[in-house]
Amino acid sequence: MSYSFDSRFGRQLYDMLPEVYRTRDRYDPHGDAGSEDLARYLDAHGHLLDLIQATLRRQLDDTLPATSQAWLLPYFAQLLAVNIVSPDPQGKHDEVAHAVSWRQRKGTLKVAEEIVEAVGNMEAEIQEGWQRVAVTPRIGMPLTPVAVVDDALDIDERFASRMARHPSLPAATVDLRRPSRAVEALPTNPAAKVSRFGGLSLAWRQLNRHGAPCFPGSFDDVSRRSVDLRDVDSGHGRYHHKRVLVYVAPPDGLIPFDAIELVWEERLDSLYQHLISHSVENGVQVIRNNSARVVTISNNVELAAGLYRIEGLNFAGELKVASGGRLTLGAVEAVRVDVATAALDEPVISASDCLFGELSCGGLVQLERCTVRDDAFLTALDARDCLFTAIVGSDIQGVIEFSRYPADAPFSADGMTIEDCVTDAPLFFDHQSGLAARSVLAPDCPPGIWQGAANGGEMGGFNRGREGRPVRLAGDFTGPDALHLADAGGLVLCDVIFEGNVAVAGGRLALRRCVLPNLAMETGLAFAADDAALPALDAQDCLFTRIALPSGLARLEYCTVMQQAHCLQLQASDCIFAGDIGDGAGGEPESGCLRYSRIPATLDGTSLNAGAGRNSTNTRQGPVFARFDYCSGGAHQQRVAAYGEAGYGVLDRHSPPAIRFGAEDGGEMGAHHHRYYSLKFEAMQDKLIEFLPVGMEPVLIVDRRLLSLPPEIKNSSNGGST
Repeated sequence: MSYSFDSRFGRQLYDMLPEVYRTRDRYDPHGDAGSEDLARYLDAHGHLLDLIQATLRRQLDDTLPATSQAWLLPYFAQLLAVNIVSPDPQGKHDEVAHAVSWRQRKGTLKVAEEIVEAVGNMEAEIQEGWQRVAVTPRIGMPLTPVAVVDDALDIDERFASRMARHPSLPAATVDLRRPSRAVEALPTNPAAKVSRFGGLSLAWRQLNRHGAPCFPGSFDDVSRRSVDLRDVDSGHGRYHHKRVLVYVAPPDGLIPFDAIELVWEERLDSLYQHLISHSVENGVQVIRNNSARVVTISNNVELAAGLYRIEGLNFAGELKVASGGRLTLGAVEAVRVDVATAALDEPVISASDCLFGELSCGGLVQLERCTVRDDAFLTALDARDCLFTAIVGSDIQGVIEFSRYPADAPFSADGMTIEDCVTDAPLFFDHQSGLAARSVLAPDCPPGIWQGAANGGEMGGFNRGREGRPVRLAGDFTGPDALHLADAGGLVLCDVIFEGNVAVAGGRLALRRCVLPNLAMETGLAFAADDAALPALDAQDCLFTRIALPSGLARLEYCTVMQQAHCLQLQASDCIFAGDIGDGAGGEPESGCLRYSRIPATLDGTSLNAGAGRNSTNTRQGPVFARFDYCSGGAHQQRVAAYGEAGYGVLDRHSPPAIRFGAEDGGEMGAHHHRYYSLKFEAMQDKLIEFLPVGMEPVLIVDRRLLSLPPEIKNSSNGGST
């Protein structure tokens, strides 16, 4: 049929009718296309039924704190006597949803770990302070059998040197003969713990509890120390029987960790089982990415005929289903998808929020919010909010709405319904090789494409945005590749990481949650009808290394500039300027405003109304950025993340409070304000105090070791080697 239903219930009502009525609706007595008035009539009723169903669904969801709307949480919290401290929306839901469970198990280590992971949304490992304090051994105390503590150990009790490895010994002096660290373990081992390291779940155990710690001060350092009576500070006051040590992984910031790559056959391995789930639901094989990490399948995948639903995976090669199969995709990126099934009654391929290089199907294809970057080999099509660059076939029938298609698309003259579509040529960033990077619309793309979807957003696979999964753009955009933008502004560029320098030859640039190394703009001052200056650069939640705008106005909100910011005029709020601020000619910007920001100590700030003294909302204290562990050529170093590395521009927990809580709303200044990192650390500490035994004090420790997988142990019979 050619009519496209806008309502779900309308389609269901139509499908429930006997075939004779549907045939009469589709065709007139002469066999020509009918008016389909019956379908339109039922679709109108379906709209009302959809609204009723959505209202009932919302009412049902609002009865539980885990699924309720955010404005209802304070009412649930009042009923359950919950003190909501998390700044993160999901953390607030978890606080209320787990309130009863946490209260029933109050004071246990398991609850403390759950609180940290729920409130802070961070992986955590917890140690009790009294277990890290050296005590005097008592003669005659029995030892727990080794197999009960760690069945991977094989200790010959006849030799004292080997008995020194017994995990139950109250030893205090470290055994310098053996290393002590976390190593991979079997999940069945009594000593095994399951943690996530950089997004990968792994069972691990402590190797040689009494050995010399390989990484002192990390979560896998269990050596005993003398009681530290000092107040809790950076590196001080941890080892005390009234402390609880909470190790958390450092945040990655706007630049996420690299994608996890694996071949299709590895998806069922223990290391990846938590990432990719494989189940059968109502006869459909469901393969789903359960993590927040990007998971890429590096090899070609060929599936036998069957019903499949795949969600959240990237395919660097071809995804093929044998003839007779059907495929449903959600939030999938695939270089090529091929399903040879020739069926027109029901969709052979059904996809939403997907990116495809090539798409080939012998039957009906149903797409919603998808981009096909290369050729689409089609027979029948039902598409909405999609972007096609090339369509191959003949006499293609179906429906296409709110989409971009090529003007020479081989659509059937009377069998294809086209509504609210455009044929404008889309503009993408040049010289990109990855599928996601090739699919990012350039800021000077025609407005009919970037605001032509049914919801007013951009057509294609990025209709719902890229927040949390930014796209990297390779190469420099300078010289002949510089961006030429419209004076009135264009597409707001969101969630993009530029790996090279960017130059703007003219026009206005708007950025949201973007990362740029060096931005140079030649745009001059422009004014609105009311003589107000228009910003050449409008950025929110962005991270820059350098900004050069010698002739125009830069307007920044919640941004971090790691080095120079040279602008003719500057308006900034809740920002961090780690380097100098100037006009590019040795002076300061001629005018502007700086508020609730970190400014250089040498900046006079008179022209920027930066203020000085007690009443100033700005601070001149220097930011401290997080440090990470790196290994290069066998050498280990600990340093601040460089541009392009995960953690770049992330504030250290020990940065001055004037920066960590100096924004207008009490959050941290800079590009990661919307991630709530500083507020999360404080919320975790406040919540732990509420649920720990009286007198116990939590000590939060940012541990970079939680980003690295523990190695596999090759020999544990005599101390172990890795």
